[in-house]
Amino acid sequence: MLLRKTRWIRALALGLSLTLVLSLGSILAKKPVKAVDRGFLAYTPDQGDIDKARKEREEAKRKAEEASERVAELKDEKGRLSGELAELQGLSDEQMAQYEEISEQYAAALIAKQEALDEYIDSQENLIHKREEYAERIGIMFAYENKSTLEILLDSDSIAGFFTNLELISMIGEADVQMIDQLTIAMDDAELKSQTMLQEAEDMQAIAEQKQAELQELRDRIGVTQEALDDTSTKLSRWQEKEDAFQEEADRLDDEIRRLQKEEEERKKAAQLTAAAKQAQATKSTGSSSSSSSSSSSSSSSSSSSNSSSNSSSSSSSSSSSSSSSSSSSSAPRMKMTWPYPGDYTVYSPFGMRYHPIYHYDKMHWGVDLGGEYGNPIVAAYDGTVIKVEEPVEGQNTGSVNYGNYCVIQHENGVTTTYAHCRDVYVSVGDYVVAGQTIAECGSTGTSTSPHLHFEVREDGTKVDPVPYIS
Repeated sequence: MLLRKTRWIRALALGLSLTLVLSLGSILAKKPVKAVDRGFLAYTPDQGDIDKARKEREEAKRKAEEASERVAELKDEKGRLSGELAELQGLSDEQMAQYEEISEQYAAALIAKQEALDEYIDSQENLIHKREEYAERIGIMFAYENKSTLEILLDSDSIAGFFTNLELISMIGEADVQMIDQLTIAMDDAELKSQTMLQEAEDMQAIAEQKQAELQELRDRIGVTQEALDDTSTKLSRWQEKEDAFQEEADRLDDEIRRLQKEEEERKKAAQLTAAAKQAQATKSTGSSSSSSSSSSSSSSSSSSSNSSSNSSSSSSSSSSSSSSSSSSSSAPRMKMTWPYPGDYTVYSPFGMRYHPIYHYDKMHWGVDLGGEYGNPIVAAYDGTVIKVEEPVEGQNTGSVNYGNYCVIQHENGVTTTYAHCRDVYVSVGDYVVAGQTIAECGSTGTSTSPHLHFEVREDGTKVDPVPYIS
């Protein structure tokens, strides 16, 4: 009797486990194939390149520290320079000012090179780590896949241990989707940094060499008087040229948003007129017929006259109220918006003018940069209608230029919000969204080197600081 009961329990367990393993097997069989199909071997970090970048970074750091010390000495000890800089006493005041300016640019270029290489190295090492995690996961999955249900049962210490092993397989299957996404993100980010940060480091090295040559030229002129200084303008790096193009696109978008706002307002007015016409037609078809008696007609006429007067007064009152409401609306306080990047309430790059340490000019940043994780949700800052959606690289982490994947939402009082550099945009033109509704995923598409949300606010098509709206 005991033997029969034991066999029955085993058969039941085997039947349940077979069903579970078959369903899990389909999951496990699909995920690795999907990974290969998406090209996870398309970009592979090279350890030799990483080691080379490390050496260049350390060299750039050392030279940047030396250059910064020289700049500090030039600023703090004017007129009493010592050591290697003592020879500069022979330069004219104009030449000394120029020497100091070029020295600052030289130090800034080396620092920028070091920072670019930092980002490149971090992204490559992260990809290597994610690949190792994925390889380990694949090994575990194949180890379980090659075992039959009976083998798993026999290898388990007990029925409880058997189901624990099955639960482990289940967890592996469920985690595989997230793991593949993380690996994709790591690969895309590493490839992006390889394309942009290595180029930026190369451009900064070229600028540093140019500035070093200019400093040497000034040293060679010691004791020589000249009325006009040579042109020492610095050629923009390729990344800086892309950022300038992004700013031009931001200005162009102003006019387009104004046009789209006007079209949306006209669409709403047309819809309102259509609705009013339908309502009037319905009222007319259900109205009562006029009375045939003269006394009733007279009474009706009198009543009509009275009602007309009353309606005129009411209309006048309504018009006055509407005018007052409009006036009140125009002077109404600024709307309070929801923070568009939930969970991270830091402004990493503010709205306003930014001084460039290498090119020595002020440059406007027309929005605020928030957040910084691929795939994190982006929400609508306020209720409104979507008037523009652009997805040149839909669903991708990186790629394209300028705003990349983005959308624009029209709110009340002529205010619009723009959400740029997205990985994916969930809404379409014409959709009505509410504050806090998820509308996109964070990415690094367009002119961007890292995942973040570039958030803009416009009042009647003119860009303004978003912080007062979302703080």
